[in-house]
Amino acid sequence: MAFTIEHNVSLRLSNTMGIDVLARYYCRVLSLQDLAEALVFARDTSLEVVILGSGSNVVLTRDVEGLVINIGLKGVEISDHRLTAMAGESWHQLVNLTIDQGLYGLENLSFIPGLVGAAPIQNIGAYGVELSERFVMLTALDRRTGDEVVVDRDDCRFGYRDSVFKHRLKDSLVIVSVTLELDSQFEPRLKYGDLASQFANSRNVTARQVADAVIGIRSRKLPDPAVVGNVGSFFKNPEVSTLELERIQRSHPDVFSMGEADGKHKLSAAALINQAGLIGLRVGDASVSTQHALVITNQDKATGDDVMTLAKEVVLGVKNRFDLLLEIEPVVMT
Repeated sequence: MAFTIEHNVSLRLSNTMGIDVLARYYCRVLSLQDLAEALVFARDTSLEVVILGSGSNVVLTRDVEGLVINIGLKGVEISDHRLTAMAGESWHQLVNLTIDQGLYGLENLSFIPGLVGAAPIQNIGAYGVELSERFVMLTALDRRTGDEVVVDRDDCRFGYRDSVFKHRLKDSLVIVSVTLELDSQFEPRLKYGDLASQFANSRNVTARQVADAVIGIRSRKLPDPAVVGNVGSFFKNPEVSTLELERIQRSHPDVFSMGEADGKHKLSAAALINQAGLIGLRVGDASVSTQHALVITNQDKATGDDVMTLAKEVVLGVKNRFDLLLEIEPVVMT
């Protein structure tokens, strides 16, 4: 066994929310062989398996009685316009690499925390761009058999911050690599919100300028998890029909559509939370951020239960005011 299995390990530094729970067994895998052997160990000992990358999109609500496998698989291969990155690579560093290599299409996704392996699960997106637009396929190991599995774009069933890995294939596979198709010619995507205003009078915009602008916007708007624990956006922007939007606006004319696609209007969850008077709401040490309403922060020693109780209060507060149900973004370990 090329890796070490540790016992009773605190996961506080392994999740950006900073929730302090214990893993009964913990290992970090640096190769596919390590990963396969760790899965065999878990099967042979009938242990629950929890896969953890950087922990930037997960809420831990309990100790893990099984095996936590931390993914440290590294490596990037580029062939023409196609790029394959191992699951343990930093997403933000990968975006920087693509720009340096003259490959474009990911600039708007700069500064999203987390690792490559988590990106398809969430179908990460920002500023008018989603991973699914560039996704080709991924490879994974079947948790039960250890066999390698290839999942193409159609089979991922991508949706808004959603994929098959949150539903039918949840807890079935361990993603080991992701393949993307990029462009050699840069076409800026600047229609979304702050980017549109920042580049309104600009010409010959470069990919690096767009990436730097996204980094600046995210840095200003979102609290730094290195300073205060959080998982970034906690709630999805709800999508409603035109009739539903008109119903809401009759009572709340300040509610606005951020854009329409396929007959659905996307509303600002942050604006809804703000209008419902929920900024600063607190349960224990979990608080709705005063910096950005979409973010729940750990002010000191919040538990997973604190965070989820607060999230439920936010959902209820928005439901009571607008008769509209918010959905949460992060994966919750229950």
